Amino acid sequence: MFYIFGSPRSGTTLLAQCISAHPDLIVPDETDFIVPLAFLVNRIRDAAIGRELIFKLIVSSTRFSASLGQYLSMDDIRACVFDCGYDANAIVNAIYAQLASVAGRKMAGDKSPNDLMSMRMLIESGALGGADKVIHIVRDIRDLMLSLNRTGWAEDFEEYFPRIWSSTNLYLKYEMEKVAENYLLVRYEDFVADPAKVLTGVAEFMGVQYTDGMLRPENRSTRYQGVSHHSNLYNEINTGAVRQFEAAMGEESREKCRRQAEEAMQAFGYAE
Repeated sequence: MFYIFGSPRSGTTLLAQCISAHPDLIVPDETDFIVPLAFLVNRIRDAAIGRELIFKLIVSSTRFSASLGQYLSMDDIRACVFDCGYDANAIVNAIYAQLASVAGRKMAGDKSPNDLMSMRMLIESGALGGADKVIHIVRDIRDLMLSLNRTGWAEDFEEYFPRIWSSTNLYLKYEMEKVAENYLLVRYEDFVADPAKVLTGVAEFMGVQYTDGMLRPENRSTRYQGVSHHSNLYNEINTGAVRQFEAAMGEESREKCRRQAEEAMQAFGYAE
């Protein structure tokens, strides 16, 4: 299977929709079970107890009906959980292999931005296996903060989120460079500037041929229609949201980003 990791408002949804438009690949709607599954396997050593808890966790989760439940029944999930080794990576891979089979695709992947903040547990539990493909998308923290603030999800993002962006993205990059053949780093700015080139690289990384359909807005899921913070998803990919901070962000806010996230800004090419 494959994962798409990135901080919220980094372009994870757009990238996932382009990938899911490929006839061999699929990304369901965001899930909410992988991190708690990793904790369960890590903490509960009794396989019989752990499997039952994992099954109930998955099918009872808030996102099940909108994500995995669009393709897999409760019986499918039970079979995946109970018919493989009691191992976080084996269980997750079994579920996504079954999802791909039901959807008629070669490979399925997960895109849940909040999971990036629990990367240490995903690695420690083995949920993120060395053979899993990881596509890591990053975006300039200054533009990301503008986008995040527009959502209205919280009022104090500037006080702490640049630090989270820095630490989580650096940690993922550090860990995945140990298995570099299964890691692809994508900068949002490069993606929107030349989407065909970036998606060709993504397709090659996934072992499939690029198709023009990956770029077509009409091939993106309708599930985000009417969602204000995804209002641009159905437009042609463009650079309109790149370096907006130059005109829209005050010096004090820029300094908060720099002070909290300078190391990652340098590592990902956003120091200028």
